[in-house]
This record gives sequence, structure tokens and C-alpha cells, in this order.
Amino acid sequence: MIRGVYCDGWKPSETPVKLSGEEFLQRAREDFPYAVDGGIERVVHTVLEALERHVSEGEWDHLRSGLPNSPAFVLP
Repeated sequence: MIRGVYCDGWKPSETPVKLSGEEFLQRAREDFPYAVDGGIERVVHTVLEALERHVSEGEWDHLRSGLPNSPAFVLP
């Protein structure tokens, strides 16, 4: 911990927070207050589909590993 803070610049306040699928969607609803067909779930799927097409396979795997393990985040 000391090494992380002093040597590696680790900032605990910036550490990602694990959210459940519903918590993630609720946060997305709060941060994206626009009404869209299909709701926030469709927005999340659209963004994930775009990312999957435009990032490397390794980046995609890393991104997916940080998402909640929930059916809402499974792409067709």
C-alpha cells in the first residue's frame, strides 16, 4: 500500500468500484438522463457493441472483465 501510494502514484479514491448489474444501470440512468427507445439497457448494449468493434481483443477482454456479471451485459 505504501509503495502504491508513494512510488506508483496509486490513488485509493480513484480505484474502480465494483457494481452489480442493476447498480451499473442505475448509475447510467443518472448520468444519461435522455429518453431513448429501448431504455438505458439499449444504450449500454450499443456502446459495448461499438467498443467491441473498435478496440483490440486484449482491450476488449480487459474491459469486459470489469463489467458486472449480469445478463444485461451479455452481447448477442
